[in-house]
Order: sequence, then C-alpha cells, then structure tokens
Amino acid sequence: MVMKVRRLLRNYILNCLLLALLASLGTSCSRKKWETEVEQITLPYAGKGRLDGVLVDQAGRIHIVGGDRHERNDFYQSDDNGLSWQLFHYNAELYSNKAIYSIAAYDNKVYCGSFDGKMFKQTGMSNNDWQLGLGDSWWYSFTGIGFTPSGTGFAAGNRGFELGIIVKFSQDLQLQQVDSFPFAINDVAFVNEQVGYAVGYGALLQTRDAGNTWQQLNLTDDNYRALFVIDQDNIWTVGFNGTIAHITKDGTAFKKVKNGQNPLSNTDRYIDITFLGGQGYIVGEKGVVLSTVDSGKNWKKMKKFTREDLHAVAFNPLDHTVFFVGNNHAAFRYRP
Repeated sequence: MVMKVRRLLRNYILNCLLLALLASLGTSCSRKKWETEVEQITLPYAGKGRLDGVLVDQAGRIHIVGGDRHERNDFYQSDDNGLSWQLFHYNAELYSNKAIYSIAAYDNKVYCGSFDGKMFKQTGMSNNDWQLGLGDSWWYSFTGIGFTPSGTGFAAGNRGFELGIIVKFSQDLQLQQVDSFPFAINDVAFVNEQVGYAVGYGALLQTRDAGNTWQQLNLTDDNYRALFVIDQDNIWTVGFNGTIAHITKDGTAFKKVKNGQNPLSNTDRYIDITFLGGQGYIVGEKGVVLSTVDSGKNWKKMKKFTREDLHAVAFNPLDHTVFFVGNNHAAFRYRP
C-alpha cells in the first residue's frame, strides 16, 4: 500500500513538472512571436524630446517628426524602409526651432505643423529640403493638418483648452484665412471639396462650404484629439477621456462605440486613430493600442509592448505594416 501511494505521488509530481515545462515553453514561444511582430526602431539620438507624428508618403519614404517644444524640431526620414535614418533640424530666423506636432502629405509633398504656429513643407526628396512658412499664430500648436482634394490646406491649432484656430493655407504656405474658437481645435480632415470636419475640446465642427464657415455639431463630452475620414458616411474620432465615436449619414448621426464618460468603462486615454481598409488602430497614453479588423465594429486591446505614451500611428500602405511613435523617442514597427 505504501509503495502504491509513493508511486502515485511520484507520478503526480512528474506530471506537474511536465505541465509546468510545457506551459513555460508555450509562454516562451508566444513571447518570442510577439517580439518578432513588434520591432523597436532605433533612431539617431536627438536629445530630450518626444515624437508626435509619423507618415509613409507615396514614394515609400518614412517620416517621423517631433522634438523639444521650445528648443528643437526633429525631422527623421528613411528612404530604405527603415534600415537607416537621416536626422535634420531646421534652425533659422523667426524662431523656427520648435517641436513638430503634426504631419500630412498632398501631391507627394510633405507638410508639418509646429509650435508657435510654424508650418513646414518638404520641397524635395532629401530630408534637408524643408521650407519654413506661416508663423504668425504665436503660442498656438498646430496638432492636425488636412487637405481638400484640390490641395487647399487647413491646420488645426490650440493654445490650451480654451483657445483654438483653424488656419486655411495654400500649397506654397501662404495664409488665406484664420477662424478662431473659444475651445481647442486638435485635428481637421476633409471628405470632399466642400465638406470637412474638425475636432477639439468638447466639440465636433463641420464645414459644407470648403472651410469658409464652420458649424458645431452635437457631439461633445470629451477632448477629441484626432480624426480619420474613410468616406462621407464613415468618419472616426477619439477622445482623451476614452471616447471612440463613429460619425455617419453625412455628419448627421453619431455613435459612441465607447463612451469616455461611462464610469464603468476603462480609463484609457486616446490620442490618434488610423485605418487602412478594414484594419484600424487607436493609440494613447501608457502604451495603449486598440485594433480592429472589421472596420471598427469591434475593437480589441493589444498586448502592451511599451509603457510610453503613444502620440501617433500610421500605416505603410505598401506592405501594411504599422508605425507607432511617442514619448522619449519611442518608435515601433508592427507586422500584423
């Protein structure tokens, strides 16, 4: 009887050890797989600062921008799909050495918005072919840029929560119009030549006359930080308090896929959103990343690969990889 008990106990211990070993191997494999999917990008060191924008242009060049608010702008560019990077600082008259907060492209030209209302345009293919323009909106940060199909540009600016502007500009960075608002404006995007949207602190705005006038719509209760336009019936925005909102029916209907004011929901803070086909990503504070594969019907939180705040996300449309950038020069490439 004693021998039988000892044998059973020995078999039990061996089984436990075997299960623990298998679990360890399974965990190790999944971690290794995850690490191969998310690759940290090593950029040339620029000093203290953060990254606020990322873009892959029509030529396949990868742009990452940021800097230190009052001290330095950082323009990173890779012409070989991220194998190597060039770093450029624009430092000239008119106090141009300010951090870059936004980036967009039109007609294969890249545009950036900065602190103190500065705008930059890349006039060539090299990373030092930057032209400085505008610059009269002192103390405002241009955190979003959008274009009409014909190339009229709009920059969303804010000076804290209580002051915002939408600046209309030409492709050669000539100022055309400035509209002011009693709340921050964080991003702007256009559906077609006439209809566009802007979001900000407790506000969603729409224009139906090519940006000549703006009307506030009935979507409030969050500090909306970013917009993404798919078509006239599919516009998405995310808020810093955790709202994910879907704007449909030509701007007349709104659905909060996640309500940031719901005390029972999580406390994630969202900063940027992007789509490519049915795939989409949302990023925010403390490394939060949400993903969707069904055009936003369902969102799933990804396993964290950084604890840094992530400020921007963008697709490479050539190979469907995804770039994330944020605080302390955090930059990642994800291969779904």
